[in-house]
Amino acid sequence: MKKLFLALWPEDKIRKKIATLNQSITSDQLQKYKPENLHVTLAFLGNVSNEVEQIVRQGTNEIIAEPVSIVFDQLTLWPKGGILCLTSARQPQSLLDLVNAINNILHEAGVRIDSRPYVAHVTLGRRTQLKPTIPVEPILWNSTSFVLVESVSVDDGVEYQVLQRWPLIKTVK
Repeated sequence: MKKLFLALWPEDKIRKKIATLNQSITSDQLQKYKPENLHVTLAFLGNVSNEVEQIVRQGTNEIIAEPVSIVFDQLTLWPKGGILCLTSARQPQSLLDLVNAINNILHEAGVRIDSRPYVAHVTLGRRTQLKPTIPVEPILWNSTSFVLVESVSVDDGVEYQVLQRWPLIKTVK
């Protein structure tokens, strides 16, 4: 069994901008994510068998979706778990279309899908009850691909390993 999720994976310059923002947040409580683990989850698969993983990979090979551009411009605190996220005031249609395509594949593979409305976010840290009041300079995140990631437990938490990448291609309308 592997613990898997599908995600948008940032370019280095985007990862650095988000990591710099995260470093500027001062909180004794906040357990910050490692910069190398920053991402936008598209769908969480959880612990899946090799068989389910292969079905998802095969289905995902069939996705034809547009590149995604999203502007992350606000901090959001989700009180359950004290999760601090970088979020966007606007969810682009290309992103929602990609998430819907992925969810259809997961449904066909028998993977349980989150029933809550999708909200793109970058988790910065956990275990805080206070939302920082610092200004957020908008960060433009352009994605021309999405990835399958495995969450691997290590001594100091988790490490995310990209297993496969799929392109997001501009189509002519």
